[in-house]
Amino acid sequence: MAYRGMKLGYVIAALVLAIAVIMLITFTILTGHKASYVVIGLVKVPMSVPRMTVSSVFTNGSQIPINYTCNGLDYSIPLYISNVPGNAKSLMVIMEDLNAPGGVFIHWVLYDIPPNITELPQGIPAQYYVPGIGYQGINDFGKIGYGGPCPPPGPPHEYVIIVLALDRELPPLNESDVYLIRSISVGDVVSYGVLIGYYGG
Repeated sequence: MAYRGMKLGYVIAALVLAIAVIMLITFTILTGHKASYVVIGLVKVPMSVPRMTVSSVFTNGSQIPINYTCNGLDYSIPLYISNVPGNAKSLMVIMEDLNAPGGVFIHWVLYDIPPNITELPQGIPAQYYVPGIGYQGINDFGKIGYGGPCPPPGPPHEYVIIVLALDRELPPLNESDVYLIRSISVGDVVSYGVLIGYYGG
């Protein structure tokens, strides 16, 4: 009898778990929660917002010039931004290596950029506050500001530069890039643009 009771308990538990999973899947489908945003590395951007245009000295999907890497002068990449919506309160730049051996590697976070800025020059100083431009976090190299592509020998890595238009300003924080990215919710983003470049070690 005890064995039958245990067996019945397992069956009931399995049924309860199955029902819970079905309810979760149904909720996801009905609310569209799963399809409401796109994940780009560590960044979540809503699907419903308009897109900005982000360009640089290299075309989207092409090789990043050596001077913007650790094998060259390691200048920060210049960016040209257009189609920023009028309700944006600030801009944020995030650069990720999506092919790093240990997972997504953050090369740069620049935030509280005035929304009327349309151009970021190359070689932004590696300092916490850059007058007229904004604040920079601590990248995954453990340094403030930009750290260029520096992949190990092998196939080229994919580097994604994401520009977010936010409906708020971020409080100045001398924090890691990952912390700054995680402080942004999907609802903060009113527009975004993406630029992709490749570089091999």
